[in-house]
Amino acid sequence: MKYFVMEESLDKKIVGRDFPQAYRFIKGYNEDASNALFSLYKYKDTFPDYVPNLDGVMLAGYAKLTDFVSNGFSGSLCILSPKAKAILEQYNLCPHQFYSFGLYKKEVKYDYFLLKLVSNYSDFVDYEKTSFREYDITSGYKSDSFSVKSKEEFWERRKKIKAEKGISWGIWGNKLVMNKDFNCELDFFAISILDANTYVSERLKNAIESAGLTGWEFSPATNLIVENCH
Repeated sequence: MKYFVMEESLDKKIVGRDFPQAYRFIKGYNEDASNALFSLYKYKDTFPDYVPNLDGVMLAGYAKLTDFVSNGFSGSLCILSPKAKAILEQYNLCPHQFYSFGLYKKEVKYDYFLLKLVSNYSDFVDYEKTSFREYDITSGYKSDSFSVKSKEEFWERRKKIKAEKGISWGIWGNKLVMNKDFNCELDFFAISILDANTYVSERLKNAIESAGLTGWEFSPATNLIVENCH
C-alpha cells in the first residue's frame, strides 16, 4: 500500500487569507471550564470519560469554510465537516473519537465535528533499519543521518541531546521503516514522538479527492517504508 503525508492547505483560494483558519472562541465560551476544549489536552494517550463542550469556535475573519479546517489548538485535533466525517468513518483510522463541534462564521453556526486522535505507532518502528537526524526547532538545523539499535537507545540519545543543547533540540526519524507487526490495513495514523507527520493511505486519499473535500493536501510519503504491505 502507498502512503501519503497529510498537510493542511495553504492555498488562499481554498482556505482564505487567515491561517490557521480557526483559533479563537466565540464570545461567552468559557475556555476555562472543566469540559472545555482545553480540557482535552490532559488526554494525550486516552479519551475523556465525558462529552466536551465544543460550542463554539470562530472561523477567522479572512478564512474560508472548508471540509477540513486548520486550527491553532493542537495537531491531534482535527476540525471537519459532516461530509468529511462520513468519508473518514468508512476507513481504518488509528484510535480516535468524534465530538460535536460548533464552528461559527460571523453569526452563522455550522455543525462540524472535532476528531481527536490517540496515535502512537513508535513501537512498530524497526529502529535498526530506520535512520535519524538531530534537529533544532529554533534554527532549523538538521544533522547528518545516523542509526540506533533500539527504542531505548533512541530515548537515551533524545534525553542526552536535550540536556546538552536545550529543549529546542530533538531527534526526528529521517527514513522510517515499520516492522512486520505494523497494521497494513491502517488508512490514517501518526507515528508520534519520532515523527510529526500524519499519514494517509492511497485509498483514503483518493476517496477524499474524489468526494471534492477541501482543506487537506497530500504529498507522497517518501520517508516511510512499510515492508510487509503490498
